Amino acid sequence: MAGSTTSQASHARRQGISRAAAVVLMLAIVVTLNMVASGLRLRRDFTAERLYTLSPGSRSLLGQLPRAVTLKFYFSRSNPDVPIGFKRFADRLQDLLEEYQIHARGDLVVESYDPRPDTEEQEWAERYGLQARSLSVGDLRPGLYLGLVAVSGRRQASIPFISPRDEPRLEYLVTRLIAQVITDEKPTLGVLSTLPVLSPGAPLGPRAGSSWIFARELSKSYSLRTVSTNAEEIPPQVDLLLVIHPKRLPSRTWFAVDQYLLGGGRVMIFADPLCITEEAGPEGPGMAGSSDPNPLTSNWGIRMASRRVAADLAAASPVSFSTGEMEELPTWLTLRRNHLNREDIITSGLEMLMMPFASVFEGDPVEGLAVTPLAQTSADAALITSFQARLPGPEKFTGARHIGVQALALRIAGRFKTAFPDGPPDRSGKPKEEKQNSDAAGEKPSASWLKESVTNSAVVLVGDVDMLSDRYLAREINILGFRFFEPMNDNLNFVLNTVEQLAGNPALIGLRSRGRFERPFDRVLALQKKARESWQQEESELLAKLRRTQQRLRQLERAKSENQRYIITPEQKREIERFRREKFDTMRRLKQVRRNLRRDIERLGMEVKALNLAAAPALVIAYGLLRAWRRARRAAGR
Repeated sequence: MAGSTTSQASHARRQGISRAAAVVLMLAIVVTLNMVASGLRLRRDFTAERLYTLSPGSRSLLGQLPRAVTLKFYFSRSNPDVPIGFKRFADRLQDLLEEYQIHARGDLVVESYDPRPDTEEQEWAERYGLQARSLSVGDLRPGLYLGLVAVSGRRQASIPFISPRDEPRLEYLVTRLIAQVITDEKPTLGVLSTLPVLSPGAPLGPRAGSSWIFARELSKSYSLRTVSTNAEEIPPQVDLLLVIHPKRLPSRTWFAVDQYLLGGGRVMIFADPLCITEEAGPEGPGMAGSSDPNPLTSNWGIRMASRRVAADLAAASPVSFSTGEMEELPTWLTLRRNHLNREDIITSGLEMLMMPFASVFEGDPVEGLAVTPLAQTSADAALITSFQARLPGPEKFTGARHIGVQALALRIAGRFKTAFPDGPPDRSGKPKEEKQNSDAAGEKPSASWLKESVTNSAVVLVGDVDMLSDRYLAREINILGFRFFEPMNDNLNFVLNTVEQLAGNPALIGLRSRGRFERPFDRVLALQKKARESWQQEESELLAKLRRTQQRLRQLERAKSENQRYIITPEQKREIERFRREKFDTMRRLKQVRRNLRRDIERLGMEVKALNLAAAPALVIAYGLLRAWRRARRAAGR
């Protein structure tokens, strides 16, 4: 008996040791796997819109950094008054910056700072130009810092304040910031224009003898260079060519633009079916002309509707005429958010564009090119001739051609083929047959020319020129002799955004607008919408009753004699009392609508919470029951 007891104790001891060894071994395996995984930096983006995945353009830029870059992230993390929404946004921005650091493979470092009041961090934040924002109007508490600084060598650039509203553009903003500090010289913009945008006497400019406002704004960040309208070659130093109102450009100039694009250049063209800015210029009334980029773009499958003006009731603008009358003009387009591409970096942050007498672009691009609409008409749009657009009244729409949704501005990207497959146009203007005869007679052919792009490039086409004019872009303000302008719309921002993307680092062209991290429940939004509609209906009924009561009270007031003017009659008292009762009942119904909304949302929230809490235990229980059932079947089979 004693031997048996000893044997059992020894067996139990060995089992205990085995179990302890198994636990230690398991812990060792877990620790080793964690160490290996952390060293491998295995990452996987499971978000629906790839929110944590950098675009190819950003990765390309990070892989070719010419020198080290430091990103300094300033956020008032320790400020107890910072809203929780800002803290979550700052955390997501920090995660994105870490993605940049990982892809740069040692050439980019991210540093985080908390600029508390009266600290060295705050002093440096102010030196870098970061701005502290008050959390509320009149708030005297320390402001909120949420900015980013990039430093590379002696160059530095900053984003003074990053708002949660900038979240869809975060990657673009960060990549642009890095591109700014690794670029040592200002990009050069070539301006080829038949209008005096860079010349003294610019029509309707805020100051006599000055360039147009958009050109003055561009000159702050870029070197502007005039390109002749008779140019036969675009200087290779030009990073972006702006072609404005290409009215009657010579074929040789179009060929120069074509070759510049195929050589890797980028182009932005503003054309117009009815340029009223030209009419207001020195040449006087009646000189409004039309222009189009078709000599260049037709071979790409894209054509502007030449001498045709888009009419869109959904974008009609109130216009005042010399007679003082106001009229809603569907040919004077005010494009709001629903007309703009919300997914593209250029237009995602814009609210409104104004395009007087614009045209559209039609057709499908040839193979190798991709088209992205930036601004477009509504489904009810139509085309009329530029002559009809000048007619008064509804006569202008006689014979209008329905076009539906068409692009008013678009970007074409990819590898382009020449618009001049037969070679450079003859300088003498000879027909093709005569040119061939002269070549056969021994005349030297033109120098070699490009037939297709040497690399990917991009072109932006805009069907309006007037949107660049000071008159339709900003209003002048004069205070104590100081003149400055106030934007009337987002026309200037559209130009600045597009130029910034095209003239900057090539990595900026392909950047997408990122999705949003906040993903509300569709059912909650539907409940809120339904409640809001009910509430608005109740409110409208209340306001209608108020108007009827006021009208009734005025009728009773007019019916009174002169000596009763300041006396409230019994009828007026009854009307007022009746309105008070109706107002009370309506307000009670409005409160009930709000209570029902809160109740439905809270019930839905409880259902979701219950599902989240019960899902994991339910899966474990189901798995356990399944295992038990399988064991029972195997035991029964034996």
